[in-house]
Amino acid sequence: MTAPNPQINKPNDQKTSVFRLPIQKNSQILAIFAIACTLIVGLVNELTKDKIKAQAQQQLLNTLHSIIEPNRYDNDITKDCVNFSTAALNEQTSDAIQTAYIARKAGKVIAIAMTNTAPDGYNGDIDLIVAVSIDGKVSGVRVLNHKETPGLGDKVELRKSNWITSFTGKKILSDTDSRWAVAKDDGMFDQFTGATITPRAVVKSVTQTLLYFKANQQALLTRPNACLLSVEQTAAVNEVNNDK
Repeated sequence: MTAPNPQINKPNDQKTSVFRLPIQKNSQILAIFAIACTLIVGLVNELTKDKIKAQAQQQLLNTLHSIIEPNRYDNDITKDCVNFSTAALNEQTSDAIQTAYIARKAGKVIAIAMTNTAPDGYNGDIDLIVAVSIDGKVSGVRVLNHKETPGLGDKVELRKSNWITSFTGKKILSDTDSRWAVAKDDGMFDQFTGATITPRAVVKSVTQTLLYFKANQQALLTRPNACLLSVEQTAAVNEVNNDK
């Protein structure tokens, strides 16, 4: 029997070697490129996070100014807030944390702007902020975020229609105030042509917010300032409040 000649496989080995080197080199280049991209993204994020935070604060302040006239208060409203639970507000199964911004004049509370989420919009959640004067009247309402149909449900945005301003100056009289509904449900708020679900969801959410404020006004206004607490302190306060 003839012994196998080790030289027979040599050309194949050389071919494999020729291909392996470029593959290894390309892998190294890709790895270096990936690391460089990660470092660049991290650096950009670090350099811009303060600017992004400042822009978010300014946008929040602009929204608050649109629903509570700035001359009505003299505190930094974006740094005077308390947290509360969505589950406590609208009896949802979710337990998201909402925020209430407090407007004060010479230390006295004159209004509070509360965030809330209507879960029953036509295309999902509709995030709102509802400002209520201390006497229970609506100071203003704005939609912060939504996914409603353009040309129909998006009329809840102020830039699309003035429908959202129809809440301003109104007050809920009781837990069963039937006026707080859309016209189709015998209420005092118009619905949109071809779109009733969206305004109905917003009216319901605003109503829930007003009723929550009416029932929990004292408890809300005596909570620690969540805007000045650390993340750990805020979590501890929220846990205590949710147990009440």
